[in-house]
Amino acid sequence: MRISLFQKLFSALLLSSALVIVIMALQINASFKDGFQRYLNQEEIAKVGLMAERASQYYSQSKDWSRFEDSPHWWEDFLMLSGEMPPPRDDMLPPGDRQPSLHAKPFKDPMMAPLSARLNLLDADERVLFGHYENLDVKEGMHLHKVEILFEGKVVGYISILQSDSFNNHLADQFLKSQTTNLMIISVAAIFVSLLFAVVFVRYLLTPLRALHQGANAVRNGNLSYQIEYHSNDEIADVTQAFNHLVDSLKTQEEMRERWLSDISHELRTPLAVLRGELEALQDGIRRPEPAYIQSLHQQVLTLTQLVEDLRASAKADITVRLQTESVNVKSGVENVLVSHLNRFEKKSLSLDVDFAIDANLNIQADRQKLSQVLNNLLENSFRYTDSGGQVKIYLGQEQSSVLLAIEDSSPGVPNDALPKLCDRLYRVDQSRSRAFGGSGLGLSICKSIIQAHNGDLKLEHSKLGGLKVSVRLPIE
Repeated sequence: MRISLFQKLFSALLLSSALVIVIMALQINASFKDGFQRYLNQEEIAKVGLMAERASQYYSQSKDWSRFEDSPHWWEDFLMLSGEMPPPRDDMLPPGDRQPSLHAKPFKDPMMAPLSARLNLLDADERVLFGHYENLDVKEGMHLHKVEILFEGKVVGYISILQSDSFNNHLADQFLKSQTTNLMIISVAAIFVSLLFAVVFVRYLLTPLRALHQGANAVRNGNLSYQIEYHSNDEIADVTQAFNHLVDSLKTQEEMRERWLSDISHELRTPLAVLRGELEALQDGIRRPEPAYIQSLHQQVLTLTQLVEDLRASAKADITVRLQTESVNVKSGVENVLVSHLNRFEKKSLSLDVDFAIDANLNIQADRQKLSQVLNNLLENSFRYTDSGGQVKIYLGQEQSSVLLAIEDSSPGVPNDALPKLCDRLYRVDQSRSRAFGGSGLGLSICKSIIQAHNGDLKLEHSKLGGLKVSVRLPIE
């Protein structure tokens, strides 16, 4: 059975909210019951404190309790004056059988008795003067609190009060039940609100995920223009942004693939068409197999061979560049390659300005052959695309933790829109140039792959001399 993400999130939110609300309701109910009982006990103690002050005033009249012991109704009058209804008296007992301290009928359940039935008046020796001895018998769930009666700074007696530790007031219990009912209603309402919130929140949370799912299906079906619009600043926005970038990248790769195939077809078509025309001319007798003519055919075959080799090298570099690294002296490595190009530069009247601002003993870990290939390619480009009588400048130096090799030449320059495309495979600034002069358009692409394999960087920019500047940076070991 498949459980959707909506069901999982909705259930998790609803259950967690309901659990929190139920626990909170139970905790509030329990704490309210205990707190309310403590409040009632404190109210009783405060009232007994006032009664102790009044009892002190009575005591001051005779400075002992004997006068009041001889008056059996004094305690009842005292309670009434204090605002408490005296407990019912046990008038059925014969006068001779009554203890002087027993003037009221004790309650069977002290926890349900009113305040007046739980009070005792004690002398300084804690002997019961009025009240019930049962009030001094503290049972489980109850406690005895004594309030001092002071006269001239001395304790002359006590008023004791028997109090419950648990909730037992009938009216208060009704109030608590009412509050519990209200709390249950509020809890159910809160759970219902949580349910609605969970539905809305989960739907909101899953909206971009549904958009991602639709986008993935659209891309799978070939729609590489699909974009997700999600205006927020959270992690989901990062995911949707990454998806949009991925689609853009796939679209760019697809366009490059189509252009790659188109360019290959175009590059192969030209020499093949020439070969076909030349061979058909031979077959028709229009041309004779003269040495110059055969040389032209051979040149077309060489052009095709070079193109296929360039394509193979580019594909190989695009997949992976396997390096055989060794310790290479930077200065001597550049000098060795440069020497092989001097004669050609002189024949084309190209002035060569070389600036070696580097330690002659500086070595780096690199593939000697691959770096020579890069340098040969860059010098070949400068030779081909610099007008006769122009200038080529080579700088070799050190920047912090990297080696910098910069080759720049004079006019002609490169248009601004073509500059970022020069490292694309098969791209040439002038598409009308012949392959024999312009090359395959793969050289810079291969160079960039080799430099990146060395954890370096190849950068193209306009030269101050009027042509192109190529900067290569390689990390120092």
